[in-house]
Amino acid sequence: MAAYHTYLVVRLVCFANIVSALKFLRNAGEFHRQTLDNIEDLAYYGNLTVGGQQMQGIFDTGSIELVVLSEACKDRCGNTRKKLLYNSSQSSGYIQGNFSLRLNYGSGQLVGREAYDNVAIGPFSSSSTPFWEAIDAMMPLLITSDFDAIVGLGPIPANVINFVPGSPNNLHGYAVLLESLGLSHSQFSVCLGNQAGSAGYLTWNDDSISKNPAAFSMLKVENTGYWMAKLEDVRVGSTMLACADGCGAVLDSGTSLIAMPNLIKERLTQLIRSVTKDCTNVLDLPELKFKMSGVEYTLPADAYLGQVFGSASHDLEDHFQITNSSLCQVAVMTVDMQSAIGPTWVMGMPFFRKFFTVFAQRTASEPPKLYTAKADPHCYPQKDTNATSLESQGRSFAVRRVNAARVRMSPWLRMAARFGMDSHILRHHRLAS
Repeated sequence: MAAYHTYLVVRLVCFANIVSALKFLRNAGEFHRQTLDNIEDLAYYGNLTVGGQQMQGIFDTGSIELVVLSEACKDRCGNTRKKLLYNSSQSSGYIQGNFSLRLNYGSGQLVGREAYDNVAIGPFSSSSTPFWEAIDAMMPLLITSDFDAIVGLGPIPANVINFVPGSPNNLHGYAVLLESLGLSHSQFSVCLGNQAGSAGYLTWNDDSISKNPAAFSMLKVENTGYWMAKLEDVRVGSTMLACADGCGAVLDSGTSLIAMPNLIKERLTQLIRSVTKDCTNVLDLPELKFKMSGVEYTLPADAYLGQVFGSASHDLEDHFQITNSSLCQVAVMTVDMQSAIGPTWVMGMPFFRKFFTVFAQRTASEPPKLYTAKADPHCYPQKDTNATSLESQGRSFAVRRVNAARVRMSPWLRMAARFGMDSHILRHHRLAS
């Protein structure tokens, strides 16, 4: 009888492993286009469920882990009406882990606890999925924010250790959602609607490259731990601005504006002296031109200027000198951070409004890669690759209004702005905190 019981247990375990493997195979090939809600053109949120509880998350290409704000942190993580903080007592699948740490950001700290639960995004789901459950915070901006989770979509390192309940290896591990969902070797795309207030889209298992290869350019991802490409020859119109000797550009969907070194922002401000107080001559201002991995790009003038109003959070108040809604200014963020290939820039949300971007995760034989194509008015790769005018993009010419209180900087970038650290050191410091 004991032998039969052992046999039955082995059969059940094997069956469970087969079911898990089949689910991973299904996830790895299933196409899903997810709508991202637009928050004042400065943040985009997508839905996910944790322990069966609906939440809104920031899908962040600048980090790799899943962080969930918890009811245990209600007074400090925010109690706005829109906020849906995770409650572990309402889930039968919750498992509390053994480790906790301080997640350091430029705007403060979160205390994260290793945790596990059932997590789903669209058709993709996984049980015992690891995440950092935020149980305390020293971060004032969370009080008024209305997101509930940060979903890391950064390039996943080779041989990454994903948390497993009770494993001693968790001390050196990560809470990587894509690993749990079986999407760690897949590719996804990000595109943000180019009209003010329009939705964004995140497409899982995106197959656009195979359908329309001529529309795409490939960018080499530099070995920095981020979706970073080599940036060169940055110009305002025909005037040289920066990166004659090369810089690093991170493509980051979690950052509201373009970010550049402070000295370059000052130079840009001096170059744009012709701007009128209310931005009425925005169409007369030159485009921002640059190369990434040798590929030429242009962004319209409203990618680097706008009407800024409101009061910025304490950690961002130095980024904007004018907070009068009737005035116009260079509307970019600053970060003084060195990478292995030079000073760091961040191509934030303005980039994704013009370029449909595919993030291809590492596979067994290939390093991570980036692919970009011009986006059409419906946030698909543009079929007519010769159409370059703003009119062909269905583009609105009204200058963007930037609510400084809503401007968002990715967690890794907040920390870089505060400490000026190299990207490799950043990641190590964050995990060891």
